[in-house]
Amino acid sequence: MKTYSYSAFAKFWYRYVNILITTLLLFYTLSSVIIAFQKWYFALIALFNVLLIFMINRFYLTSYRRFPFRIKSDENGIICENFFLSKKAIRINFEDIDSISGGMFAGFQTRPVYLHDSKQKTTIGFFAQGEFRELLKVVLKNINENLYKELLEKLKGVNGLK
Repeated sequence: MKTYSYSAFAKFWYRYVNILITTLLLFYTLSSVIIAFQKWYFALIALFNVLLIFMINRFYLTSYRRFPFRIKSDENGIICENFFLSKKAIRINFEDIDSISGGMFAGFQTRPVYLHDSKQKTTIGFFAQGEFRELLKVVLKNINENLYKELLEKLKGVNGLK
């Protein structure tokens, strides 16, 4: 059984950096609101900051539910543990994975990869960086052949290959 986990810096970044960003954006929003009473166009900046706060925190709330910070793999599947503020553990068998999306399959190396388990109706995500690249390789080696071929076609389409 192989265990994959993020570094201390990555754990901090993926769990807590939104608090810092939100605090800074709130200060900018408040100052924009105060200045908006003198110059109306600062209200647009305040609205833009509120939109950014909403989008950033929506992403982080989703990641808290779907991103385990420790994944163990064996020959039959993966066990996902260490979700944010939760002691739940989810086991996903390789044969139950019916779709893989995001990340390189969407044309963006820095975005998360999502695995969907149709049997449990659950989705987990991880960033395919560091040790988790190995995990993605293990998952791709063990999924069913039809899904693997479908993912290859997606990659060819994203990269413009024939």
